[in-house]
Amino acid sequence: MSAASVSLAGAVASRPSVRRGARRAARCPRVARASSAEAATGLGCEYTYLGGNSWFATFAASGVKVLCDPWLVGDLTFWDLPELYKGTKASLAGREREWLERAKTADVILLSQGWEDHAHRPTLRLLPRHIPVVGSPAAAEVAKALGFTRVTGLRANASVEVTTREASDERAVSGRDAREKLLVVVAEGASVGPPWSEREAGFFLADGARGARLYYEPHCSYVAASVRRGVAQVGGRVDVCVTPVRSVDVAGFALVAGGGAAADLVETLGTPRLVVPLRNGELEQTGASVGLLGTDGTTGETFARLCDARFGRGAVTVQMPVPGVPIGV
Repeated sequence: MSAASVSLAGAVASRPSVRRGARRAARCPRVARASSAEAATGLGCEYTYLGGNSWFATFAASGVKVLCDPWLVGDLTFWDLPELYKGTKASLAGREREWLERAKTADVILLSQGWEDHAHRPTLRLLPRHIPVVGSPAAAEVAKALGFTRVTGLRANASVEVTTREASDERAVSGRDAREKLLVVVAEGASVGPPWSEREAGFFLADGARGARLYYEPHCSYVAASVRRGVAQVGGRVDVCVTPVRSVDVAGFALVAGGGAAADLVETLGTPRLVVPLRNGELEQTGASVGLLGTDGTTGETFARLCDARFGRGAVTVQMPVPGVPIGV
């Protein structure tokens, strides 16, 4: 099992913003590569989607293994009220042990929000408490309450550097850095609480000086100025954007954006070469609240056509992930 060494590179917090901001899920559409452009950028990152908001990535330059927003066992409920809402991941069936064992090898856990679909308590309780956690302030409080011992809560545009435990140990012996570091920069993310509550987190991940740059935010909800500042903090480029492309609303209130809003995000990021849609709405859902959910029905293929029309054919690859199947970046 591997743990990370996390050092605070700078807690530069911006002033909290005061701007805040299916039905039963359809069966997962056939997965298809939605653009003719080459998907892999050759930068040395392996991204594996784990259903819902969850994913696991290994970065070559730093060697750091990242586990993000893990929901890897059981069902999803809010406030432990399945009669209100219960989500089930079909992709999880038969894979719980495999995915959980992989999760235990992570060097760092990223939690973008404190809500259960990002900080899934039943999953987090099964993970080693020594794995460092980096997240929004709300997510950090969840991790601390569950007994994680190395928790860093960051506000917008603050950052941490992450290394593997092996790299940290080698540095202690040799007195020098053996590998590059993974820089994690937080940007202002989703507004999911009362109007006065602090926004949650989006993440920029920068692998060493020249390795892969990845951006992730699970609601396609962001503050453009914070995102642009994040792009600058990771060297002025982003290679991969992980974002939902299908919008979800609750009784007409936009919860997850997609479509044109996702294309706006791609432009704000400087047009990454690869977009990996986050298929977080593709769940079996039951409960009293499910009838209030709606979606615009955007697919990977329709989003790829939108990107072709907006940025030029082949400028952006849209690659729908298959849960459990790695994508090379």
